[in-house]
Amino acid sequence: MSSLRKFYSRCLRRAAPTRFVLLSIVVAIALFISTTQVFNAKNTLSAQDASPDIVLAKKIGKEIIAACPVVSDAKNLAAFNSCADKLAKLKILRETMNVPFLWGTQNKVGNYNLQDHQKTEFDPLVWRRIYLSTFMFKGEPKVEKINNLIVIHLPTQFRNQLDIGDFPYPFWHSSKKWDSYQQTTELLFFLEQKKLIGSLRSAVIDPKRPKIDHAWDGKWVWNDATGNKQPYVTLYTHLFSPSNPHVAKVDAAYRALEVKLRENACVVCHSPDNAAKQNPILILNYPNHALTLRHETVRQIKEKRMPPPTGIANEQERQQLIELAQTFAQAGDLALAYEGEKITSGKN
Repeated sequence: MSSLRKFYSRCLRRAAPTRFVLLSIVVAIALFISTTQVFNAKNTLSAQDASPDIVLAKKIGKEIIAACPVVSDAKNLAAFNSCADKLAKLKILRETMNVPFLWGTQNKVGNYNLQDHQKTEFDPLVWRRIYLSTFMFKGEPKVEKINNLIVIHLPTQFRNQLDIGDFPYPFWHSSKKWDSYQQTTELLFFLEQKKLIGSLRSAVIDPKRPKIDHAWDGKWVWNDATGNKQPYVTLYTHLFSPSNPHVAKVDAAYRALEVKLRENACVVCHSPDNAAKQNPILILNYPNHALTLRHETVRQIKEKRMPPPTGIANEQERQQLIELAQTFAQAGDLALAYEGEKITSGKN
């Protein structure tokens, strides 16, 4: 029996080196697989970060932040005007923004499908000069790819202490909308095939942010104490550069068109309160906003789709409105072209 124990003892001693070798091989293979996975993951992230679309998205985000940094005084008019001027001239936005550009509020955190949200259509210059400029930015852009869409997250703070005439229209006509401007923590930009197709105020909000309350008096436009038209930011003198020779012509063309549009109840549907429940909303009751629809208005009147359901019954009246709309569209093209903007005759 003692001899048998000695035999097994010798066998175990002889097997020990073999077990050690096998264990070493297993550990080495595991380390190799783990290292390979980490290496591949890093390579995948590096490749994604280096892709032209991601590089472009980060560049867009950084240039917006640089143009409109956060300042301590949210009612600093000089900073606001500087931001608006820089955004209007920002080459990367001019070259990448789609025509028309979509703007709205994200209805649910994590939902990045633009079709699911309430939006308004804009001419790119109008949006970035009079809407985007009401925000200040800080930090670094966060970029993520979701299927074929690239989402740019920009941490933001809203300039809610500006004078009411500095805003594109009285956002406070809807308390929900006004709160979304004041409490959103970031703007989301959507890049698809190297084109910025739209932006949303994020549904990620900070309810502790200071809020300014304004009473809605039912007026979309008004005159201030000195008799100046408000909101002044909707006027062509604010949108276009002082040297633009087409400002007076486009303004006169819009005023003439707007009178006839109002007579035919077109402005009822095309106002910010969106009585017609459009999505996207198409605004005509402000000069700047109407540029977005300058060609679409001509088409819809010609096709007897505006005003719905069958257009203008009086043929003479309809032809007159078509001529006014065409004059406005042509003047708008000239004014925007002078600023270096892309000109299109319809939707992309």
